[in-house]
Amino acid sequence: MKITSVLIVALLLNLPALGADPEPYLKSAPMPFYPPLPLQARIEGKVSVHFAIDEQGQTSEVEAITGNKMLQDAAIENVRDWKFWPPRCACRVKREAVFVYRLSVEPQSEPTVVVRWFGKAGLIRVEIEGEAVQWQP
Repeated sequence: MKITSVLIVALLLNLPALGADPEPYLKSAPMPFYPPLPLQARIEGKVSVHFAIDEQGQTSEVEAITGNKMLQDAAIENVRDWKFWPPRCACRVKREAVFVYRLSVEPQSEPTVVVRWFGKAGLIRVEIEGEAVQWQP
């Protein structure tokens, strides 16, 4: 009887933790950008960024793992400005974002940047397509 009572009390004390949803949801993010210098230099590539989301929904520990250094700086700057609905637990949640910087194939009448967001648990993919700047002597 004592063991059953102890188990029931332990289960009841842990119910809030079992029901907590540690998955933070993106609340706001500035428009990602294709950095001007890499755009002019026609640099493309993927940048993987690891970051943490704290109890207030702020990003921290933002670190680029792969990619061109000039593209890494832009990706880090983007992630630092992201705001999340905080997780429903007093915890830090680690996430990864992949930024794909690509030059457009077709010339546009005006400079444009196309952004596509893809999200799934633990990974956010951001595709940024910029118009290649034509070199003129």
